[in-house]
Amino acid sequence: LDLLTGQPRVEDEVLYAMAMVAPYCALGGPYAYRAKLTPGPGKKGQMARQCLRMFDAQTDRQAWKLLVQAIPENDAASLMMGSCKVSMPGMQKLQQQLQKDKKRDKQEPGKAPAR
Repeated sequence: LDLLTGQPRVEDEVLYAMAMVAPYCALGGPYAYRAKLTPGPGKKGQMARQCLRMFDAQTDRQAWKLLVQAIPENDAASLMMGSCKVSMPGMQKLQQQLQKDKKRDKQEPGKAPAR
């Protein structure tokens, strides 16, 4: 089990990423990407999608992005509690960046942005 890690180094060859659920305090040190789930109004499928999008936005290496994108949403959702809300460090900043990226992608390539 020495080959499994929650904090891969830059020189490591990462072959697979998987979703896990554990007490948040247990994930503090050994895991680079983590989100806190608390009881709330959100459906677990939506929250799983949101977590995976946030992890994708946090990941800077393209090979790791592909691994995060390959995690099935159903697998992540099946691990979560029924109704929950997600919180993570820097979540608001990441959500704002994702919204800006989405708006930029919606604009047609030849048009200047409307102000």
